[in-house]
Amino acid sequence: MRYFIANLTLHLFVTAFFVVLTCIFAGRNRKHKTKHIVSYFFPIAFALIAVVDIVLYTAPRLLDINNVANNNYFYNTGTVEKIGFLRNYYVINGEYYFLNPLHNTLNEGDTVRVKHTQYSSYTVDWTIVSGTEPDEDSSDIEESEI
Repeated sequence: MRYFIANLTLHLFVTAFFVVLTCIFAGRNRKHKTKHIVSYFFPIAFALIAVVDIVLYTAPRLLDINNVANNNYFYNTGTVEKIGFLRNYYVINGEYYFLNPLHNTLNEGDTVRVKHTQYSSYTVDWTIVSGTEPDEDSSDIEESEI
């Protein structure tokens, strides 16, 4: 889970950095200190980058903090269709799952059972299922501890 926390922290810093840049360049525009026409659009570009980072990465990880703290995970079974270039994500049934690239030993075509977080689809644990087809009813079954 250290990779999850480090990734969340990094995305919080990236988002904060682009919000600060948006504020700085918007202030320059408001004070009429901008000298180049292209510079007028920097606040809009930085704000859009911040919003995209928040929507795609930061917000789902923030929503998953409660699930990680309470060990509340979801399961999915399927065949690995694609592995990312940096090996930090893989695709099962069209859904992206993220994991620590240093611990990724998956290969395309492997049938795996994935234990993941609900919103950001961060992989907590995975096991290779041998000789069985993925079960359609097993997707997104919540683990409950009684």
